Amino acid sequence: MMSFTDGLGRSITLSGPAQRVVSMAPSNTEILFYVGAGAQTIGRDEFSDYPAEAKKLPAIGGSYGGYNLEAIVALKPDLVLAAEINTQEQVQSLADLGLTVYYLANPLTLPEMYGNLETVARMTGHEAETAALIESLKARVLAVVENVKRTADDDRPLVYYELDATDASAPFTFGQAPSSMR
Repeated sequence: MMSFTDGLGRSITLSGPAQRVVSMAPSNTEILFYVGAGAQTIGRDEFSDYPAEAKKLPAIGGSYGGYNLEAIVALKPDLVLAAEINTQEQVQSLADLGLTVYYLANPLTLPEMYGNLETVARMTGHEAETAALIESLKARVLAVVENVKRTADDDRPLVYYELDATDASAPFTFGQAPSSMR
């Protein structure tokens, strides 16, 4: 048995890794495929279009919050993955139908994002692959941070804010050009 506490503070239990997952948000669909659970994903909201394989899955609605609960139940999921675009009432409606629903809160920090990846990986049995992916992401973030530090040390602007892009050959911004451009 595997127990989790979702973003609404609800406790859910899975008997083992979920094999039939319905995603109610594009962000969740992308996470499922990213952690290696694409083959376990059996349904998606109508806006999930990445990766391309996701578009082949049955759509369960989602436009203006309108989900087809009958279609979700008919897919016989052992896990429905909701997100912050889903209301608590939608989550409760699915739970009232006897479905296991996990509400994945939107991350506000990189560690929270890594935590979401780890949670979905654990729920779907892809912890090992996801640990390597997370380490790769952390290395990429570190490389960007190091590059930004070098840029700051080089006395180059960290941000270029273009005020007018109507003429691609003459971008317009404010302030002085760096000495390297004079």
